[in-house]
Amino acid sequence: MNIGKWYDPISERWIVPREARAISGRSSAEKAPEDHAKGEAQRIWQLLVDSCAGG
Repeated sequence: MNIGKWYDPISERWIVPREARAISGRSSAEKAPEDHAKGEAQRIWQLLVDSCAGG
């Protein structure tokens, strides 16, 4: 899922997410926490979008 940029009305500016860094030479054990955090962020984002859409 690619969220792209979005407008933050509180800070009144466009937010651009950081580019995904290339992971090279890392074992799957080192990558697992990063994958979990990414999945968790996507889950929270989707809940936020759903709650706003449900109004």
